[in-house]
Parts: sequence; structure tokens; C-alpha cells
Amino acid sequence: MPDIGLSIPLAAPDVQPRTALEFARRAEAAGAHSVWTLDRLVFSNMEPLVALAAVAATTTHVRIGTCVLLAALRPPALLAKTIASLDQLSGGRMTLGIGVGSRPDDFSAVGVPFEHRGGRVEELVRILRLAWSGEPLTHAGKCFELDVGPVGPRPIQPHVPIWLGGSAESALKRIARIGDGYIGSSSGGAEGFRANWGQVQRYAEAVGRDPASITPAALVYACVDDDRARAEDRVAAYFAHYYGAGRRSSGGGIAGPPDVCVRALQEYIDAGVQTLIIGSVTASLGPLDRLCEEVLSRLSPQRS
Repeated sequence: MPDIGLSIPLAAPDVQPRTALEFARRAEAAGAHSVWTLDRLVFSNMEPLVALAAVAATTTHVRIGTCVLLAALRPPALLAKTIASLDQLSGGRMTLGIGVGSRPDDFSAVGVPFEHRGGRVEELVRILRLAWSGEPLTHAGKCFELDVGPVGPRPIQPHVPIWLGGSAESALKRIARIGDGYIGSSSGGAEGFRANWGQVQRYAEAVGRDPASITPAALVYACVDDDRARAEDRVAAYFAHYYGAGRRSSGGGIAGPPDVCVRALQEYIDAGVQTLIIGSVTASLGPLDRLCEEVLSRLSPQRS
């Protein structure tokens, strides 16, 4: 079975205060590899790192991660301390997934420039890794200047994995240069993932990196229901709530009976995904239970 992660539906229209805890417990009991939280600021979702702290305290072995965190909204030294603290609280289970962001209002809310956010993320990643090494924080860049002593604590893991999302050419090149993992989306389907992952691998080779050192992952939304129309309605309601009427979703979602979901999700694994992160479009526990009981165990390793 490939690594299967479940994204906690913190942005679902029917999310409840205890959704994160209930989803994480069920995911761990079902044998999921990891649970993930998304990040928005100008939206009604819980703060993702706070939610993961609660998840870390109520689980024992499932990995925790962000898919994806708008890291550029946060001061790098403070973020380094927060992520290291989460890694310690969870016993070394943290993966940091980062996205550059695409909504100017999230940046305006904290007074961070929307322009050049890709370069800001690259500098931030360098600062995070320096902070986690235990060395003094000495950095002089275009976006950040720091000259202070070490910022602790250090993570339990020697290196907290940093996975990067994105599909633009600049994002794929950035992943190839500095990412420990690549998080693709469902915007182009399984074949779109295959094409983008191929680009990351070629860019990595061009800069002298072994592509095998980068973990290929993808976030795909799914809703299991024998009534396919009802499942599709739930997917549509989620995307309308999250993106709004004026913005199209980044690819639809997988909806329908277990057989339909298994076939569609398997396509991503066959396209090279090693960690498949399945997003829930509802906080209702019924579709989650069906996903865990009737879909996850039927997914197979990548076929040659």
C-alpha cells in the first residue's frame, strides 16, 4: 500500500470545533500515513499549526503536516521555533508543506508584499534550515536580514522535511533546487501530475540533484458515496465555499461509489505519486469512514 495521507477539512462548510481531532483519530486508527491541514488567513478556517498541535497531542504515530502553509506570511525565526516545537511535541512526526500563495488579501492582512513571494519563500527555507541546525541566525538577503544567536528548540528529526507545492515553471524549478518533496494538485489530473513531476526530475538533474531525494506527493479531493450525484454536489459545495463564485477550483474532485474512487485515485499512484493526500470535502464522518474502510486498503503500489 502506498503512503496515504488525509487532509483535515478545516475549510469545509460544515466544519466543527472538534473536526480536526475526530478526523485525526480516525485516520490513525485506519492506518493512514499522515494527516494534513491547509492554510488561509482571510477565511474562516482554524489556524493550521494550532490545529496540528492539538492533533499531535491526541495521536501517537500518524505523521502530521501542512498542505500547504503560506509560510511567507510568518516571520522566519518565529516559524522555525513553531515548527521545531511541533516536531518535538509530536515525537518527530512533522512535515512542512509550503505554498507561495495566490490570494493578495491573505498577504495584505499581515502587511507582507504579495510581489516576489517566491523569492521570499526561498530565503525563508534557508533560514528555517539554518535555525534548525542550532547555528546562529545570520542571514542577509533581499527580504530578510537577521543577525541573532541560535533560535531553539531544535527539531527531533535531523531535518524536518520541507515539501513545496506549485505548478508554474518557476515553482517546479524551485522545488528541484530546494525541496525535499513536491506536492502536486489535481488541476491537470493524473497526467498533469505526471508531466509536472517529470519536469521537477529533469530540473533536479540539471542542478546536480538526485531526483530520488525528492518525494512526489499530490493532494486530491474525494467524496465516497453510492449516490454519485450527492457526492458530486458535496464536492461542488466545498469548492464554491472555499474558492467563491468568482474563482474556479484547482481541478474538481473525485466523487462516487468506492469503485469509482479507487480507480481515479489509483491513477495518481500509477503516475508516480508516493504520498497521496486525500482531501475531504465535508466534515461529516460518514464519507471519511467509507473512504478508510472501502477505498484505502484497495490502493496498490505504483505499477511498473
